[in-house]
Amino acid sequence: MGFGLEVTVLTDAVNDTAALMSDLRRAATPGAVGDAGDRRAGILVDSGARSGADRFVPSAAPLAIAIDGPGMFVLRDHDRTVYSRLGDFKLDETGRLVDELGRAVMGFESRLGAGAAPVGVNPRDFSAQRFATYRIDERGLLVGVEHRTEHRSPKKHEVLVPIAQLAIAIFPAPERLEREGDSSFLATRAAGTPALDVAGVGGRGSIRQHVLASGSIDIEGDLRRLWMLRRKEEIDTALASASDACVRTALGLVR
Repeated sequence: MGFGLEVTVLTDAVNDTAALMSDLRRAATPGAVGDAGDRRAGILVDSGARSGADRFVPSAAPLAIAIDGPGMFVLRDHDRTVYSRLGDFKLDETGRLVDELGRAVMGFESRLGAGAAPVGVNPRDFSAQRFATYRIDERGLLVGVEHRTEHRSPKKHEVLVPIAQLAIAIFPAPERLEREGDSSFLATRAAGTPALDVAGVGGRGSIRQHVLASGSIDIEGDLRRLWMLRRKEEIDTALASASDACVRTALGLVR
């Protein structure tokens, strides 16, 4: 192994270890945010619910969204509340906003002291197909897009009608949440009492449209990868040292 290659290998190992350590520190920091996009593909891991740092993947679903920063969506699953970073939302056959598992998305029809409630289109408007399409903007506001004809003109223009604003929860210690399935979490006493508000308020992230968060951080997986990288780094260091000793011996023979 040439000297230049040895330096490159060792530098890569150090960089990989530093990247993983950075992710693990972020995971232990309540509400921390970051970006894993600068990490090499070989060690890129999903980040999310516990650290507030996500990778995003495009989605063709019209109501697919992701939180860019701290916070979690609030979902109602029968008689319990769960929290998730995965915004794979759609309207069901009754006009309720739900995720892919059919859990109701919680939000506010008004911010004037009202509590969170399941988000949905007015049944009368939904059955009458009042709105041509629906959108969720960067504030987490679900709007209905109504096409109206201008007075004395055949031209139509879009009118955005607010329906409800999605609730975003933050926890004092999000790393203490209990995992529920692949993308959901349950509140725990150790995680603290969740504070609900809307996107962009009180340190909560903004909403990205037409993308999904790729997943939640796997702390155990990162620890395993960190151990493997350190073993690899030790081996590379030993090989470099042995190679360097051979070079010194050869130079001594030449002299």
